[in-house]
Amino acid sequence: MLTRGGSRRLEKVAPHGALLSPLFERAWREAAARRPDVDIFYGDDFAAGEERALDQLRLKPAFDLTLLAAQDYIGAPLIVRASLLAALGLRGEAGAALLDDLLLRAHHAGASIERIPRVMLAHRGARPRASAMVRGAMLAVQPQFGGYRFDDGRTPESLAQRRDFGGEMPSVSLIVPTRRSKPAGGRVAFIERLLKAITGTDWPMDRLKVIVGDDIVGEPGWTNRGWPFALRRIETPRGPDEPFNYAAKMNLLWREADSELIVMMNDDLQPGDPGWLKALIGFALDASVGGVGARLLYPDGSLQHAGIAPLFGAIAHAWAGRKKVEGSYQDWALVQREWSAVTGALFATRRSVLEAVDGFDEQFTLEYNDIDLSLRIRALGYRIVCTPDAEMIHAEKASRGETPPSGDQYAAFHQRWSAWLAEDPAWHPGLRRDSFEVMPADDPGAWYR
Repeated sequence: MLTRGGSRRLEKVAPHGALLSPLFERAWREAAARRPDVDIFYGDDFAAGEERALDQLRLKPAFDLTLLAAQDYIGAPLIVRASLLAALGLRGEAGAALLDDLLLRAHHAGASIERIPRVMLAHRGARPRASAMVRGAMLAVQPQFGGYRFDDGRTPESLAQRRDFGGEMPSVSLIVPTRRSKPAGGRVAFIERLLKAITGTDWPMDRLKVIVGDDIVGEPGWTNRGWPFALRRIETPRGPDEPFNYAAKMNLLWREADSELIVMMNDDLQPGDPGWLKALIGFALDASVGGVGARLLYPDGSLQHAGIAPLFGAIAHAWAGRKKVEGSYQDWALVQREWSAVTGALFATRRSVLEAVDGFDEQFTLEYNDIDLSLRIRALGYRIVCTPDAEMIHAEKASRGETPPSGDQYAAFHQRWSAWLAEDPAWHPGLRRDSFEVMPADDPGAWYR
């Protein structure tokens, strides 16, 4: 269905048979008046015939290039400026991926794309979707994905974006802070266990350097082993009454790196698939990406991190403690997507990005420093990506213990970021903020019920 929007010359694109909201016209006119610079608007939709009730209501984050490559998350309706539609046209060869193709070509051309965060369309049955095969063929011709291939994702309808590294692999520095803590009842320190695991990483060892910041004075035995990668240990002792400052320690360490690509890692991580570093660096090499996070699991296999959400009046790990990764809202815990922030427990970036924001803010000694770093990087216009292809087990805080954040640090973080988080573009105002489980808030009086 393609209809004209009157004097403002906007075209509405929606499937035949779909129901438009009674306030559809008013909603797009108000949005266009507020943002006359926008070329394409899209709205939320409802599909009565979806298999899972949780996914009937599709609330959409702000334009997310990574998520759009992974899944057909926008769909209909689209409200497109007529001049843009005339310039770009609709490519029939894209088939059922016609709308995604239009969005990606518009984005590449520099068009402004914005959401209208309200339900503007309802499908009587299931929402139409392009198959992964059709979308893969469409993505293969998009110039912004040059250097990437698209493989089957972790759900039947999703795709995984993976870089083709081609020739020589770039040099990478892994930055690991430690105080040589051990797992409960363990004989080997977390750091030694991690170093052993790094040897199994699918990356040329001669292009890998590990910089360990050690709070304990005196050289341990593991420093003199014949590691296949370059290892540098830097002593970072503290005075008897000096409090631990993670941000200051990490600032010292990353500035010692001599590579552009940097990955920060907690020492209590256990890598799973050996391709974890390729998954992180594949995105970190993209000039539009400022930081890359991973999916982290607790030792019992439950979900620890797949993105940071504006929850409980502050921030929290979405789905924290969820026993199954499968079945999350819109499968967001299973697909590559962007968030406003990700955890620093495993975080890939570039030295030039860290220099642009002057690294961590050292007033956040224990908590919030990684989230603040992500938000400051995003505020410069970079994307923050989370990829489930990099998955590790993380014994969160096991290596340094549990220390509650001070009230002044919470206050400083809240003062700086509460306004941003209230309108978090990676979130949606219709999602609940009082639960770790990502789900729409109930709206019994909605027009589409």
